[in-house]
Amino acid sequence: MQKIIAIAFFLVWGSLRTWAQSPGFVIEKYTTANGLTDNSAQQVLQDSRGFLWIGCSNGLNRYDGKVVKQYNNFGKNGLTDLAVSCLAEDADGNIWIGTSNGLNKLNPFTETITHYYEGAGAGTIPYKWCNYLYVDKDKNLWLTTEKGLALYNISTNSFQNFPVSVFGTDPTINKFINRVLEDSKGRFWLATSYGVKLFNRQNRTYQSFYFPETNGKAKWENVIISLFEDHNGTIWAGTWGGGLLQYNTKKNIFEKQLFENIPSSNLYFPAIAEVNDGSTYRLLVVVNNTLYYLNTEAAKNYLEEVQLLPKQRADLSSGNDSFSDLITDRQGNIWACGSYLCKLKREEFAVRSLLIGNNNKAFIYHIVPDIKNPATVFYLSSKEGWWKYDALSENITAWPLPLKENGLLKNINDWQSNGIGYWFTSEVGFGYYDIYNKRLTDLSALIKEKSGQLTTTFITIDKAGKIWLTMRRSGILVYDPLTKKSDVLFADIAKADNIFGSSVTDLKFLNGNIYCCAAEKLYKINPDNYAYTIIHPPAYEEQIDPGKISPGRMVVTKGERLLFSSSLRIYELKKDSLVIIFPATGLSAYTIENFEADAAGNMWVQTSKGIFKTDTLFKQWTRIPGIEATREDSYTAITTSSRKEILFNGKGELIILKDSLLPKSTPLPAVIINRIKYGEKQDYLVSLKEVNISSSYKDAIDLELSAIDFKNENKILYQLDGWDNNWSVLNGSAIVRYEQLPSGNYLFKTKTVNTRGEESKQTLLRFAVIPPFYRTWWFITLLVLSLVVILFLIYHYRLQKAVEMEKLRTRIATDLHDDIGATLSSISMYSQAVKNQLKENNPQLENVLDKMGENSRDMVTSMSDIVWAINPGNDDGQKLIERMENYVTDICAVKNILLHFNADEKLGTTVLPLEHRKNIYLIFKEAVNNAVKYSAAKNIWVEVRLHHKSLTLIIKDDGEGFDEMTIKKGNGLKNLQLRAKEIRGTVTVQSLLNEGTTVCLNCSF
Repeated sequence: MQKIIAIAFFLVWGSLRTWAQSPGFVIEKYTTANGLTDNSAQQVLQDSRGFLWIGCSNGLNRYDGKVVKQYNNFGKNGLTDLAVSCLAEDADGNIWIGTSNGLNKLNPFTETITHYYEGAGAGTIPYKWCNYLYVDKDKNLWLTTEKGLALYNISTNSFQNFPVSVFGTDPTINKFINRVLEDSKGRFWLATSYGVKLFNRQNRTYQSFYFPETNGKAKWENVIISLFEDHNGTIWAGTWGGGLLQYNTKKNIFEKQLFENIPSSNLYFPAIAEVNDGSTYRLLVVVNNTLYYLNTEAAKNYLEEVQLLPKQRADLSSGNDSFSDLITDRQGNIWACGSYLCKLKREEFAVRSLLIGNNNKAFIYHIVPDIKNPATVFYLSSKEGWWKYDALSENITAWPLPLKENGLLKNINDWQSNGIGYWFTSEVGFGYYDIYNKRLTDLSALIKEKSGQLTTTFITIDKAGKIWLTMRRSGILVYDPLTKKSDVLFADIAKADNIFGSSVTDLKFLNGNIYCCAAEKLYKINPDNYAYTIIHPPAYEEQIDPGKISPGRMVVTKGERLLFSSSLRIYELKKDSLVIIFPATGLSAYTIENFEADAAGNMWVQTSKGIFKTDTLFKQWTRIPGIEATREDSYTAITTSSRKEILFNGKGELIILKDSLLPKSTPLPAVIINRIKYGEKQDYLVSLKEVNISSSYKDAIDLELSAIDFKNENKILYQLDGWDNNWSVLNGSAIVRYEQLPSGNYLFKTKTVNTRGEESKQTLLRFAVIPPFYRTWWFITLLVLSLVVILFLIYHYRLQKAVEMEKLRTRIATDLHDDIGATLSSISMYSQAVKNQLKENNPQLENVLDKMGENSRDMVTSMSDIVWAINPGNDDGQKLIERMENYVTDICAVKNILLHFNADEKLGTTVLPLEHRKNIYLIFKEAVNNAVKYSAAKNIWVEVRLHHKSLTLIIKDDGEGFDEMTIKKGNGLKNLQLRAKEIRGTVTVQSLLNEGTTVCLNCSF
């Protein structure tokens, strides 16, 4: 059978335990140091959400396993009294808090408290002192006082009281109904100061069960302070000094119980609960400040004291930690009220141990299965010697070693069976042990010869029967038992891949190859020729110590899967590559110290957070409570016996784990968002109800988180989509705070994760951050609409002005053409008429009249140009080109000058401003007139070019030209410059004698 390696384990309790013994408890106290209002706990309630509510003598507390929230305000905004006596949760999730001066209803969704004081009618209770609160299976709320039993009517917000007599013969006994119990048959039991009452809820009557009181006898048997129904439906009643009572169904009476080992008189039973160890139910009872088990399935009643730490047992016995109530939460913890609030953590039922003779200091390093009976017989090795363990009889006996074993077998590090005996490594050498003939072969001298020291560590056997073993920091020795020959590998310091000076962390033979973990590498070696390859682990995206992710230990599982562990990962070898199988992403949240596989295929992983059982895919993890790892500097083992028990080694004991009794995995608790605060507003339990949350951009947002976990195994992670790129761990405070988030819609996500990497269902909360008004959609919309309206009004205004301007231009053009043009034309005709009449009599006036007519005609021509420019119908460039071409064609024809006219086609679709159109045309006309009149040219070239918004006009002739230095500059050239300036352009005139003149206009529009 394959040997399995592991790190040492030991139990929390060092004493002997057997399956017949009942489990013990570790008591954890909760006091003001943990955040409670005070130390005295009166009652504990676990609500439907999982919160633990603790009523104390100085206020109410809510506990989620990490944070305590106090409710200790008194009066209008608080409780009617701070001495809390009882607690209950109704069908709507409200928490009812009874006190010595009234009743309170706490709405956990709003944190508002409603008061009920003593009185009559709505909003009152029958008596101010509240003894007990109970919600039955039909979700009805009942309140008990010394006045009787009261039922709450939600529609009238009132309590209907049903008197129940609690008055006995002794007036000094306080009057109360201390407990209410609805049993599995629907019966309603009341624990009172004068016996047990069976209340009929249909006809509102009750039956009393009490012992007759004569001469002071049976007085305390009637003071009932606890009631409980066990899994068999048996009703138990605890008394104040009168012992334990059991209801006899056939006789319809309560009978006092006698105990074989404890006198039954003056026994005080304030609290009763029940525990199940997987096969046996036991009543857990508090008797005179001591915890006992009562096995209800035994033939005789026997009170067995619960195993506690000595100091805790002494505190209970002295009354320092007296218990008055016990409840079991949904994680299996038992909570006790009394002088302190206490959590009773059970020592796990699945674990027991057997002492190794009288030598309880000897640490067992190995559990070696017997070759002939590997499932029932085991050898336990230690530095003090060997023992033999028979799993069937559970006997451990000393196993004598060969006389001349020289410490080899007492100091073994690793072993391997060849079917007859064991090859082994040791701190002081190497050898072979024939266990049946008790013969030892010592080969230590070979180790001394090859490495200069004696320590050997790991060992394996290849298919040819050769022994492979690692020598301390000195390479690998390969020994052939048949030929007695040996080789040393990887010990040549001159070679790059030697491991001389490095520690080997594991060695295995599988599928024809030897695998060796050393020097942060995995070596795959062919045992036939010693050829090897090196396999590296997958790289990590961040810089990290290679030793943390390099393969260190090996396990061969069922199906011959080869797994490797490092400190932060577990790999599987697939096609000569290491594939990560745990965790799914990133690195482990805790250090992996060792792992092993048992014969059933389960994996056992020792970590910095404890020991876990998991499957070979490392998906489902179960923590093994009650077992912790020691820091021994040697190797140890686990194995499986025939009874499906897992054997662990320990100090002075063999630890036995019954796998079938391990606690089953429970779903991780989802995170509850207890409260969100934004600005002056607060909402409560927002993850449990629909709520719309909108926060101002100026306000910080506080989120208070809880994950109900009374075992303290889980962490809370959170992330804000769009803000946090990674999950964050909630450390210390339970508050997540975001300061002045940018406006927008957000999704807050939170979950719990345990040490095994398992995650709970995510809790989601959506909320919005409202932007400032100037960034809201309505303001932006209004602003855009306002801008549109303003632009439209501007456009409309400019359009209206443009229309008016066009009308004005048209009217001016019409007026100039019709009135002034006609007048000038008439002047020209009149001057001609006068000239004809005075020609013979006054010849001296002919020149004057000629001049007058010529000026009038010139004026008409100029007026025609202005009228044309003003007319809106001539705004496009095509009209300008046509007018220019018509003018120059006519004037050149008169002088027999050959015209060359070329205009850019883009001008036809270009709209020119009025000033540009007028001045361009007048500059053109002036230049053409000068060329025709004075140049004696035979050719005139006119070219108009357009580039984007820039126009170039060129008028060129081949006439006589002139000398720019000698010619007298008249008004013509000045006019050209002035007109060009009006349209932000320039005019250049270039002329050479006998070569012609060029006039060039450049302007932009």
